[in-house]
Amino acid sequence: MKTDNTIFLMGRIGEKANKFLVKELAKIGLSGLAPSHGDVIANLFKYKEITMSQLSDAIYRDPSTVTALVSKLKRMGYVRTRKDSADTRVTYVSLTDEGKALEPHFQRISLELYQLEYQGVTQEEKETLHTLLSKINTNF
Repeated sequence: MKTDNTIFLMGRIGEKANKFLVKELAKIGLSGLAPSHGDVIANLFKYKEITMSQLSDAIYRDPSTVTALVSKLKRMGYVRTRKDSADTRVTYVSLTDEGKALEPHFQRISLELYQLEYQGVTQEEKETLHTLLSKINTNF
């Protein structure tokens, strides 16, 4: 059976990207945030308010993980939660003003990550890479 190190490389790229993000967050005084917290915050920039279930689907994490992530962000003052008045089983999550203030920092860090990721890569190569990774993702 022939094997290669593609999965290993994808994992290493993910680890290096996460290290970059942690370092950049620390530079702006956000050393308590992990990249997984950034997934939550970025989705709240996009959706403004979202249910915990929708957030779980959006960031591809199980509900218990999302609960832990949101709880920490809530303790840090970046998000708030509220129960649905018609169905108290449903919890909505939204950003506080302090959380909203993170958006320009997140945009800058995301742009720097994107530029680093694609340094020396042509547009055609980007498109091919995206197509191939999407296929591999679908295979799993």
